[in-house]
Amino acid sequence: MSGLNKAYRKTGEIINRHPKAILLVMIVLFVCAGYFTTFIQSQNMSDQYLDKSTPKGIIYDQYNDNFVSDTYILLIQTANPADYELLKDLLIMEEQINRLDYIQSSTSIGDIVSEMNGGVLPDNNEEINELISLLPEKNSGMFIPDSETAIAYIKVEQGISTDISATILPSVQAIVDTAVLPPGVYIEVTGGTPYNVEMQTAMVENGVVLVLGAFVLMFIVLGLLFSNMRHWYLPIVLLLVSLIYTFGFMGAFNVPFNNGAVAALPILLGLGIDYAVQFHARFDEERRKDQSIHDSVLETVSNTGPAVLLAMLATTMGFIAMILTPIPMIQSFGIVAIIGVACSYLTALFGFPAIASVMSYEPKNDSSGPAHKIMSSYDLILGRLSKKIVRVSVPILIIAVSVAYIGLVTDSTIAIDTSTKDMAPPDLPAQLSLDKVQDVAGSVTAFPYYIKGDELTNIEVIEWIDRFGTFAENNHEEITGVDSIATVIRKYNNNEIPDDQGTLNTVLKNIPDDEKSTYLQEPDEAVVSFSTVSLSMDEENELKRAVTADITWLNPPAGIELFPTGDFDLYTALISQIAESKDQMTITGFILIFFFLLFAYRKLVAATPIIPIICIVGWNTVAMLILGMEYNPISACLGSMTIGVASEYTILVMERYIEEYEKSGNKTEAIVTAVKKIGSAITVSGLVTASGFSALMLSAFPIIGTFGLSTVIAVGFSLIGAIFIMPAILTFYAGAEDRMKKDSTLL
Repeated sequence: MSGLNKAYRKTGEIINRHPKAILLVMIVLFVCAGYFTTFIQSQNMSDQYLDKSTPKGIIYDQYNDNFVSDTYILLIQTANPADYELLKDLLIMEEQINRLDYIQSSTSIGDIVSEMNGGVLPDNNEEINELISLLPEKNSGMFIPDSETAIAYIKVEQGISTDISATILPSVQAIVDTAVLPPGVYIEVTGGTPYNVEMQTAMVENGVVLVLGAFVLMFIVLGLLFSNMRHWYLPIVLLLVSLIYTFGFMGAFNVPFNNGAVAALPILLGLGIDYAVQFHARFDEERRKDQSIHDSVLETVSNTGPAVLLAMLATTMGFIAMILTPIPMIQSFGIVAIIGVACSYLTALFGFPAIASVMSYEPKNDSSGPAHKIMSSYDLILGRLSKKIVRVSVPILIIAVSVAYIGLVTDSTIAIDTSTKDMAPPDLPAQLSLDKVQDVAGSVTAFPYYIKGDELTNIEVIEWIDRFGTFAENNHEEITGVDSIATVIRKYNNNEIPDDQGTLNTVLKNIPDDEKSTYLQEPDEAVVSFSTVSLSMDEENELKRAVTADITWLNPPAGIELFPTGDFDLYTALISQIAESKDQMTITGFILIFFFLLFAYRKLVAATPIIPIICIVGWNTVAMLILGMEYNPISACLGSMTIGVASEYTILVMERYIEEYEKSGNKTEAIVTAVKKIGSAITVSGLVTASGFSALMLSAFPIIGTFGLSTVIAVGFSLIGAIFIMPAILTFYAGAEDRMKKDSTLL
């Protein structure tokens, strides 16, 4: 017996002596964890996608703090957007909105017409239409994009974070809902912040429903396949306890709850149920040998404990690889997954034996139940199947590796989708409203360049900023407008840039501070902001590359640097970050698990799980290609996640093989027994896990539905890898080891 087994045997003795005390401690920890769950904090979208300690993150925050003011958009559907009664009522509604905290201003076509008419709204439609006709088409189109639509803009004070801005939404919505408007007029509140608020709310609600649905499906499948065990529901109970422990740990240690943490939950459900099933199945097996509860606890803890521990630690290698990515959301995925699997393992290790002792667990003797018949038949099938696999191991490995190779070399051809539109349900009201705005008015996401340098008010710099903005607008049809300190100077200087520094300084002094500060923060910060038509994420990325190339060609003045930033750059940069991180995470996961297995076992047999894991990762890619799936910010970690999940099953088979070989000394018999004994347990846990993941496929959110399908496929392939490929590679390894021993004997 190894030192690890001896240590776990002592743990089993402690559980035998103090089962009630252990359960009491677990209950106390459960209550404490429940308390700390109230401290869990959510994370805004930019913090999930961008590390704010990096240069790009610092620039993003400086840009948002100094230049960005959130804007709410009122989408007004009406038969006559220039009707006097409508404009009058809109001005009254705007006056109420302007009284709200953090609101800087509101602007509609009524404000524009009033300003053109000396501050008074004309009281007849003819005069209103005449004034509107005098506006440049670009300006009028911002407020009346078509004959049945008007748009108003509510500007939040500069420097107010989107989190604070979101608190204004209920008040704005209440004013809009109670406004007195002409018959047939309908107003929708939209924009970036309303969209994010509704999407986050819908995602939380949808997530709760899906998790509950996953539990129901897992409960049903566990009841069908595991009901041959006494108290078959215990794995679900232990899983719930471990989840509360996980959430409590997150609250106590300020681990943020974001989309990455949400994505990690299905992994925790799967692995958590698996650990509990392994302990339950082994304990039941030991009790059926007519061993006492005391001895069954010792055998279960001393054998299953180390095996599942090593599998759990190997699983964390895949999750550790996620922490090394620069994308905070994926880092959170890895961190939450590591915390969760550790909590699940410890809960199963101490919780199940203690519960079994207190309940005086007795195995079921009824062999007539459907579950018993199904699992008995399945055990026979596994035994026969493993014998056949042993005989044809080489052809199986050739086919498996060949298919995996195709997947691995074609992985880079799979597209990466980071579009927020594709992440939301197609019928989400906020998405529909935003689509209407973008259809008639173009993208609501600005395309800014942050400018850093000394003496930004120097006439040479201002002339270059003006030249850059004009060049980009004239040479890229996707760009519909440009705003900068140069365009503001033109506004206050008869549409011209001054010829000398003195005149420029005079013009700058005459510009109101609130208007100037939108584009210039003296002495060393400025911004050029482009507006664009509605673009796909790939089109945005190409435009950013082209404009960045323009900057190099136009040769900025010495000491002047420009950086793409804002949400436009945030989401487009994700494409390259995901592409780079995706492969790095997978390769790092392979390296970490390889060296971990060699270190943990100090035997060459420890490397055998690597081949099935590589195959499973490659098969995933082939499945994605066949199904026409794309990577997204969550499924980008599919490779390292698969390494974590697949290592669990393959290592358990290897562990049982080592245990059986030490008992019998017959390698073939050990392989067959390992697959037969472990295969049933991992199949049950795998099917229960897959059933839970399948609930995610029903999600209204494409990003979650795609991830659910990806995980179901990964779990299915993990079972195939453990039941088919693992015995094949063990057979190949055993044969190679025998040949090496024979050759060394001959020498």
